Amino acid sequence: MSENNATWQVSVTLAKDMVEATDLAFEEAGALAVTTFELAPDGDWTVTALFDIEPTTRSLQAQIAQALGATAAIMPISIEEVEDRDWIAETVQAFPPLPIGPYWIHGSHAAPPDLERIPMLIDAGIAFGSGEHATTEGCLLALASLQDRGFRPANALDMGCGSGILAIGAVKLYDCFVLAVDIDPASAAFASQAATDNGAAQRVTALAGDGYATSLVGERAPYDLIMANILANPLIAMAGDLANVLKPGGIAILSGLLASQADDVQGAHQAAGLDLVERADQRDWSTLTMTKP
Repeated sequence: MSENNATWQVSVTLAKDMVEATDLAFEEAGALAVTTFELAPDGDWTVTALFDIEPTTRSLQAQIAQALGATAAIMPISIEEVEDRDWIAETVQAFPPLPIGPYWIHGSHAAPPDLERIPMLIDAGIAFGSGEHATTEGCLLALASLQDRGFRPANALDMGCGSGILAIGAVKLYDCFVLAVDIDPASAAFASQAATDNGAAQRVTALAGDGYATSLVGERAPYDLIMANILANPLIAMAGDLANVLKPGGIAILSGLLASQADDVQGAHQAAGLDLVERADQRDWSTLTMTKP
């Protein structure tokens, strides 16, 4: 929380097909919690987010525009200071267990009741990736699909790791080593603690860094598996860097992109020498699994 424990509530009203992108944009911008509400059947929706650092309208509009793949976001955004409450604790309590593929994702307030699945303890909080968003779900399902194909990575990279959920998911399935990198130091710290909470601290190294320019990324290359659940434009910009550190025969799981952006992201990685293995759509979002021949 900020020094004066203030909390700011951000609200925006928009069309249904913009809701998930705006949800993701607010989480990427550091929201403590995001909620969505349908105002009328087949009508507009309201997306509301809570921040512990006062955001600016310009920065939020830019984040939404990037998530939507648009040049500008013109919808009005309301920002107001609200009463001081422990919003993170309330969000943790409200986070229900999620069954995704072989995983059972739960918060610390509830024990995992499904013993047939792999438990992952991930509390909703400051870092993106609690399993609720379609992009995280798509990546976890892609990890499970690769296991079914007999894929067995030993050295993995989670680029833009957020909460570390994908890094932990990879360790739980493959018992591999994972380097988890995020540009936000708070997210990297969150991922490190999450790895400890899940008994994966010896397998996951989480740190803050500048993408593929992070020195340890190069030192630990090449990778059998790279996971990047970020946004379409950064994925396109970093396609060549990803290809450079991916081992021949290695796999890349890419998400954070709308279905309408999938062809552009796929094309950028094909231009960098990768081939498409599988595309899976979850609601309005796509997850691409690609390989380096």
